[in-house]
Order: sequence, then C-alpha cells, then structure tokens
Amino acid sequence: MEEREKRFILSSFSGYYRRASIAVPSVEQREFGIGGFERKIESRHMGFESDASLQNYLVRDTPLYISHSIAYYRFPKATPMENKGWMGGDLVFDLDVHGGLFLSAEEQGKVRQDALRLVEDFLMSDFGVRREHIRIVFSGNRGYHVHVLDPSYRMLSGEARREISDYVSGKGLNYETFFNKDEKWKLYGPKEDDWGYRGRFFRTAMKLLEESPSRIHRRLLKPEEAAILREGMRTGLWSKTSIPDIVERMKPVADMLPVQCIEVDTGVTIDTKRLIRVPGTLHGSTGLVAQEMRSLGDFEPYRDAVVFGGDPVRIEALQPLPAQEFLDSTMEKMEKGERREAPLSYAVYLILKGAARLS
Repeated sequence: MEEREKRFILSSFSGYYRRASIAVPSVEQREFGIGGFERKIESRHMGFESDASLQNYLVRDTPLYISHSIAYYRFPKATPMENKGWMGGDLVFDLDVHGGLFLSAEEQGKVRQDALRLVEDFLMSDFGVRREHIRIVFSGNRGYHVHVLDPSYRMLSGEARREISDYVSGKGLNYETFFNKDEKWKLYGPKEDDWGYRGRFFRTAMKLLEESPSRIHRRLLKPEEAAILREGMRTGLWSKTSIPDIVERMKPVADMLPVQCIEVDTGVTIDTKRLIRVPGTLHGSTGLVAQEMRSLGDFEPYRDAVVFGGDPVRIEALQPLPAQEFLDSTMEKMEKGERREAPLSYAVYLILKGAARLS
C-alpha cells in the first residue's frame, strides 16, 4: 500500500474514533496491543486508566488494529508477563469462516448460525450462562467473538477451557456411551427431557425416525413398530423395541451429530493471556466495525458493520472485482485497471484488502 493510501485510511479511522463510543469492561485491568500495516500486533503491554483515555489514544495515534487481553491484571503494563499479576480472564470463543475477497451469503449465514447456536444451545442451555453475561461481537472481518463475562468462569485454567472447547466442538464424542443396560438387560438411553448431547441425540433420532425410518431399520417402516420405539425413547427405555441391535442401528443419528457441533478456534479459547479485538473498534483488514449486538437476527456485515457512509471516492481496481452487495446497494463489477467512483466505505474495504487504490 502506498503512503497516500495509508494516510487516507488512518485519517478515515481517526475520524470514526472522534464520534465513536468505546467501552471495555474493567478497562484499567486490561493489557492492550496495537498493530499497523505490517502486523496485527506490533506492540503490546499497553494500558489505559479509563475508556476516555483509550478513545483519546485512538483519535490521536490511530492504530490500524487494537486488541485487549481477555485477562484481568493488577499491573497490565508490567513486563514480563509474570509480573502483571494475573487475576483471571473471560472465556472467549472465536468463530470464523474462511472466504475470499467477500463472504457469500451462505458463508455469512453459517458462521452467524454457529454463533447463535453457541450462545443459545451451549452456553445458555448446557452451561447455564445468563444472557447478560454474554457479549456477542462481530469480529470486523469473517466471523464473531463471543465473550463470557460470568465471574464463575474467570479462574478456569487453560486445560479446563480446552475441555469446554472440546465439548462445544464435539471432540471425542461417542454416542454409545449414552446407552447402558441394567441387571435385567433392559437398555436405557437418551430420553425426551435430557439436555446436552444426550438431548440432541434424542431429538435427532426422533427426527430421523419421522422422516427416514428405513435408515435406522426397515422394520420401522411399519407405523406400529415406529410407535413402539418412539414410546420407549421418550421414557429412555430403548429396549422396548423388538430390534435387538438398536444401538448399532443408531449410527446414522450419530453421524448427524457433528453437524450440530460448533467449530471454534481452540487456540483462542484456551489461551488465558490472549488478546482479542476491542469491541467498537475498526478492523484493519476491512474498515468494518467490531460491532457488539444484543441479537444476531439478520445481521449483515456489509450493511450493518459499515461506518464510513457513501461519500464518493475515485478508485482504481487492482484485480477483477465481482458485483457485490454493499451499503444496501449493488456495487458493479470492475475490471483490473478500471477507474470509477465508489462509496467511501466500499473504497476503504477494497484498499485494505489490497484490491484497489486511490485514483
């Protein structure tokens, strides 16, 4: 990127921070790291006494990237790390999808749905975390960061955090452990009111029994046989069916369970000293804001995370650019070397991606 483009980007970022409102929980106990055009983290061991001093820094010095520690420290600016006085850290999940210049609607939908299921099906349902202790933040680029601020999770070790990450991602999941026989050889398994993976297994089995019973056993094509199994499953007495190898027959259900798992970056979750992007700040690879949201709903990053508006800027394409929805409008495709006016937000995005330059 040429100096002219760098000045243009930093001026645009600084203008945003003049009108933004940045708030970091317990900001005075966090370590901060900043990055520029070379690396996302070029310097760390920084600290701020208040949200106001943080915002003043962003306006005055304007880094391209800024992240804060998931950890709380007594002395966040101290070096080396062991002198900071670790006081625990938030539990954080990083969900990403790896796309090209732009994320497709399908890619956006998948990672958004994964984030929603992580919050509702795992954190709130399985772990009992209250919604007010969960912070959902668009990363500013390809996915979402989910912060668990519940103090009861703060002192977890890296290994304990790995177990939670493995649970969410379904690592080591073996459905056969859901079943057991008593002394009378009655078979018990997942039932209607089970939670966690046992509950997911029950609901998936019920759905398969309803939609494609022959995938389990041809005998279940008979309504009366399916009804017997269904009744037993609801109470957990799976030996109610006359199918002797019913556990083995449930392999198709087990194969469907990984679809219900969540792909998270385990390295982020287990690192108790990790730096994570500051919510409300701009991503240095897109110019989109790392926006916190109460509900994911139909969040669309190229519409809802755009902050620079539509003032025209003349750009030159450095590569072929496809037509793309941006700012509730369709940006026309451009050939390499073509020059055209584009909305400021779109120009910033393309310049940071290395796909265009100022003309």
